[in-house]
Amino acid sequence: MKLVLFAAALVSAVSCYSIPVQYKASDALVSPEQKATRLQGMIGAKAENFFYHRCWGPEARGVVFNEAEFAFTHPDDDVFNAPVGMWKGEFWGKLAVSGARVAEYRNDDDYREFLRGSALRLIAMQRPDGYLGTYLDAEFIVPPPLEIAKKALGWDCDWNWNLWCRKYTAWGLLAIYKTTGDKLILKAAEKAVEQQIKMLRAKGMKLCDTGTTAMCGLPPCSILKPLILLYRETGNELFRDYAGEIVGYWSREGNPPPNFFVNSNRDTPIFHWYDGQPRKPTKMYELLSCLDGVLEYYRLTGEARCLDCIRKIHANIWKYERNVLDSIGYNDNFADGARHFNGATEPCDIIHWMRLNYDLYVITGDVKYVDIIELAYYNAFQAAINRDGKWGAREVRSHERHSYSFGQSGMRHQHCCVNNMPRGYMDAALANATKESASGDLRVNLYSAFTSDFDDCSVSVSGDFPFEPKAIALIRSAKPRKVKFRVPEWTDRITYTMLPSGKTVAPSGRWCEVEVGSGTTTVRIDFKMDFRLVDFPKTGAVLEDDEKYRTRWHNWGRDIDLKDTWRREGAARLYYGPLLLAKSRYWGESAEEVMKADMNGKGWVVGNTHKFKDERTMAAWLVEFKNPATGEKRQVRVCDFGSAADAVLYPYARQFSIWF
Repeated sequence: MKLVLFAAALVSAVSCYSIPVQYKASDALVSPEQKATRLQGMIGAKAENFFYHRCWGPEARGVVFNEAEFAFTHPDDDVFNAPVGMWKGEFWGKLAVSGARVAEYRNDDDYREFLRGSALRLIAMQRPDGYLGTYLDAEFIVPPPLEIAKKALGWDCDWNWNLWCRKYTAWGLLAIYKTTGDKLILKAAEKAVEQQIKMLRAKGMKLCDTGTTAMCGLPPCSILKPLILLYRETGNELFRDYAGEIVGYWSREGNPPPNFFVNSNRDTPIFHWYDGQPRKPTKMYELLSCLDGVLEYYRLTGEARCLDCIRKIHANIWKYERNVLDSIGYNDNFADGARHFNGATEPCDIIHWMRLNYDLYVITGDVKYVDIIELAYYNAFQAAINRDGKWGAREVRSHERHSYSFGQSGMRHQHCCVNNMPRGYMDAALANATKESASGDLRVNLYSAFTSDFDDCSVSVSGDFPFEPKAIALIRSAKPRKVKFRVPEWTDRITYTMLPSGKTVAPSGRWCEVEVGSGTTTVRIDFKMDFRLVDFPKTGAVLEDDEKYRTRWHNWGRDIDLKDTWRREGAARLYYGPLLLAKSRYWGESAEEVMKADMNGKGWVVGNTHKFKDERTMAAWLVEFKNPATGEKRQVRVCDFGSAADAVLYPYARQFSIWF
């Protein structure tokens, strides 16, 4: 009854919405609607299994979502870990954002109605002033002085995640509105954000001065993107003004962190932007989320400096933070990631990195961003998703085993990364194929199996790429057009063959252009996918004995037995096309054999290879290595990195290593 009365009270308030705001900057490319995409093949099957267990299946609905909602009925994030705050409030929003996209992907009305019900249950707990959160005290938005927190907790904890959590709650409501069309839900999101802005202005506080101190306002300022999306739906000028205020924080005098517009011109790692300031904003996916917001602000306003800033920061990240797993950073921080040979990357970082590259690609049309998506998607992201579909990694490692965290903030079925993971698959589904806004030319960007439908054309790609060196593309078009097939960065030896004629079309630069008529056209794509050893540079590596890195490797002391796996020198990695390969104990090799890594810089080359089937992997090979200088030969079984240890329990969670 309470829910019905609350809904009725809002009816008159939702009838005066303006037409959604139009952006001033146009994207170079158009993606299909989410419901017009489908991931297929082995990767698609893994995705569907994950969606079932974490989004729309009975346990997801009855256990996972239920627990996330419970945090709002018993708000205690500010007392659970007093005197600082926890982050139970982020989980429902992340589930809602992920779930809404999966509902669109599946075009599932039943699941949409479930999400609508979940949102309405949350709205019933919204306070009259609009506050909706998991902190008892809505105004507790900065942590206590560090000395007070340290005395109470025993360590330098300066957490406050109140506004960060509320960002996700409002975004989740907005996402469910977008898939259901229920304006009661949109109005609740609008009220929640209005309350936050008005509260801060009444207190005379800037958003950049709230939240966890060490992160310099990054988590709460990441509301910028959902704020703009909400403005686009409501036309509420308060949101437009506040978005401009947030962007204004990042070009201030005196260079207070993070000052993106100033520091984007520095050719030094983000980790070193603020030398001399001991508390640096290096937390990765919170920073990436702010960069997403600047891109959305560019779309809204057309301010070229915003796009220029993000392109420069992106180039900086790829130069200094590309890690050995083809993700970025070191265990959720910008920390000279390119110079670490103990690779560790948080799945939230992988997901947000893929998203940033996707947005930059559709905005600019620059193919280099797809190259980066491909590497992250097929390697570190797949390694993060458990094969049983029920959970995922907290930290994807380069060797030994991945790290898992079972629940956070006192909850059993929630985790920041696990709740975000469906978004990675959804972005990849959108990135598979795009159309050029100006010409209408179709672009085929990725080659693992998928279908993408547009209003006047569609493309389906079949085959087991990247585990096999071939794919078949079926193009259906209502009119003659150009279809542009991406030439991956890792090879230019690709044959594009028109079927059934057998005519080959040669690529030019980064694309192979094929003219198709109305009707159906079939193109076979054959890749020359070599096995190649890549040495890790012997000079310039981070001092790997630094305790701050070592402790994060063995999970803050909980994985004590991992201390002895800490490498003190780099080794060689093995690739097959875009795939990073790994050794594993699947086939009975000893720990010593799997961990052995002595080929770096010694002239080893790949000889004969033989692919074999193994149900525990997406792909596996017997690889021969040869050393021409010494005449030595070795045979090693390897598999794709994503399959090497993508489970918590035996028999799949085996020791592994990317190092040779």
